[in-house]
Amino acid sequence: MTLLTIYALFGDDLRLLATEKESDPVFYSLSIICLIFFTVEIVLGSLVKEDYLLGFFFWLDVVATVSLIPDIGWIWDPIIGNDEGGGSNAT
Repeated sequence: MTLLTIYALFGDDLRLLATEKESDPVFYSLSIICLIFFTVEIVLGSLVKEDYLLGFFFWLDVVATVSLIPDIGWIWDPIIGNDEGGGSNAT
């Protein structure tokens, strides 16, 4: 989970800084994988940790997980109405 957390923090910045638009699907896929793993972690934590559900760390994890959505162009672009399909503006 540590590597997924590091990717979640810096992956989209790396995509914008160092890659071409053709690489976006790879980064979007990795972000979806992170989203899935973090969601599973929240669900499992809610089931097995006492006082986790609806507690401070639960909401912290939910906000952090939801904050991955703008990094995924396949999800975010239709929400904001961007017809370009996502990606960086770098040439």
